[in-house]
Amino acid sequence: MDKDPINNSRPAVHDYSVTIPKEKAKLVIEKNSVRRWLYIIGGTVSIALALLGIIVPGLPVTPLALLAAILYAKSSEKLYNRLLSNRILGPRIKSYQRRKGVTRKGKMGIIAFMTLMVLFSSFVVIKIISIRILILSLGVIGMIVVWFFVPTARDDDAATPTGKDK
Repeated sequence: MDKDPINNSRPAVHDYSVTIPKEKAKLVIEKNSVRRWLYIIGGTVSIALALLGIIVPGLPVTPLALLAAILYAKSSEKLYNRLLSNRILGPRIKSYQRRKGVTRKGKMGIIAFMTLMVLFSSFVVIKIISIRILILSLGVIGMIVVWFFVPTARDDDAATPTGKDK
């Protein structure tokens, strides 16, 4: 083991599993079959849009994946577990659930990428001025929503015992 306290205080990237008692982990599946199918359809549309958001700038991935997880949790345990085990969307959902939000560093990254894509879309792709103004306005609204309304989680390195407050 490395005895250097500086290197030991740096966080390593791990995929943590949280053990939840069975009585709390039980999903509340909707009894009404019509509602259950509407939840399944809504979850599937949310997943499709989340996957499309990986390619299309401005379309949020994580909120749509979280929406799909909520809808699947109400409709189908099999689909919910499949979504959590998905290699693309699963880690995003697990990270949000574990931390109860997005870290400040994550928010800054989201806002930086959103700014880049909004500026690229409005000044390189779009030639109509009124649509440029609309895209820029929606970009500013999106940034405000991410910074002020998305729950802020603690950084993993803030939880390391260093003996000093950061």
